[in-house]
Amino acid sequence: MESDSFVNRERELQVIEEALQTLQDRQRLLRTPVVEFCGVRGIGKTALLRQVQRRCQASDVPCIWAEAGRKERSLARQIVEAVGRSHSRAVGAQVTLSGEPGPNEWSAVRALHLLAQRGRAVLLVDAVDAGNEDEVRSLEALLREIVKEYTLFVVLAASRLVPFQGERSVARKITALELGPLDRSSCDIYLQKAGLALAPEVRELLYSWTQGYPLALEVLTQAIRGGLNLLRPADQLQGLHLLRERVIRQGILRQLSPEEVPAYEELLRLLSVPRRFNLLLLQELIEQFAPQWVRESLLAYFFLPRELGAKTEVVRWHLDRAGYAVEGPVRRLFLLTFQSEQPEQVVALHRWLAAFNQRLASQVSGSDRSRYLREWLYHSAFCLEPAALTQGIQELLALLSMEAAEARVQFVEEVRQDQELQEALGEHAQGFLTGLQALEH
Repeated sequence: MESDSFVNRERELQVIEEALQTLQDRQRLLRTPVVEFCGVRGIGKTALLRQVQRRCQASDVPCIWAEAGRKERSLARQIVEAVGRSHSRAVGAQVTLSGEPGPNEWSAVRALHLLAQRGRAVLLVDAVDAGNEDEVRSLEALLREIVKEYTLFVVLAASRLVPFQGERSVARKITALELGPLDRSSCDIYLQKAGLALAPEVRELLYSWTQGYPLALEVLTQAIRGGLNLLRPADQLQGLHLLRERVIRQGILRQLSPEEVPAYEELLRLLSVPRRFNLLLLQELIEQFAPQWVRESLLAYFFLPRELGAKTEVVRWHLDRAGYAVEGPVRRLFLLTFQSEQPEQVVALHRWLAAFNQRLASQVSGSDRSRYLREWLYHSAFCLEPAALTQGIQELLALLSMEAAEARVQFVEEVRQDQELQEALGEHAQGFLTGLQALEH
């Protein structure tokens, strides 16, 4: 996102402001001298780092920008060269920091310590690949030394939380913040700053499609400036095409070779239909709907989510869901394009997933049973006719009435917090919530 349309992120910027104030106060120590922003590609990490850079410039704090993963210039070399330029400007003469032909972490540490001698400094590291073990270990070696220097402040940006568990002295000094999509009011402010006077129905469609995903919002905003009218069916198709090309293929899947893109896109579309998946669901779903991804053994399926996460950075394990999932804002785009191009296939998938979750719910108990029942209802909302869905809800309420009180309470509480399920149920949601309330008495 461009600087003039930067919105939201008050919580993250507050953390930065407090750190910068502490950095300039010689009487105070930076207890956590490393802040890490993580989130999917296009969520706004680089834009946030640019805001930190501007605040440093406004406060006259030396700020070094480096980008991890650049094959032509290592992170250490970028730091050494940037510090050299900064220090040369400060002393009014050319300064050579290292005579080594290939700067390593130690030369970067020496360079940063030299910069810190001026009293305070900030290091910004963008595009950290949390799945690249060599890169993480190299960064860890650098941080292990510089976190000892309380006049240095480091801000990292990564697709997901960088695993620094191998060096606890580093991990203890990190504040990790995961960036999510913009909320509705922030999207309205974004559009206002973009200078777009849009009809309410166009704003509604924009938010419905992007769900506050900054990259998707930017792509559609640029298209509207170029004359795209989302109220026209033909332009809606063009808008979906732009999202698929610019966000999914050129953004999310850009690390893949052109030959790999179609297969991975198809699999991610498939895995975006369920809200969560475990290895059993993954295997059965692939064998039923994506035969080209069938693996020879269960062990091969075990490693598949990790492969998807490493290559696309949008699949990860969610502890609260007890399963893997495609990241929220990206999942929405996959579902949009899938529904647009193959609506009958999407309905067939929901029907199959409803049956799968119903079968599993009959075989387990406790929190697992509650989770499978909610997923059965979620998928049923997309594949059943209104009358059939009403009947299904009544049957579910009757089933819940025979459950233990503790299980009913857990289910009711989970449904109340499940906004996505309520949105899927639409006009049936209130009746279902009323029926659940009756079960509490």
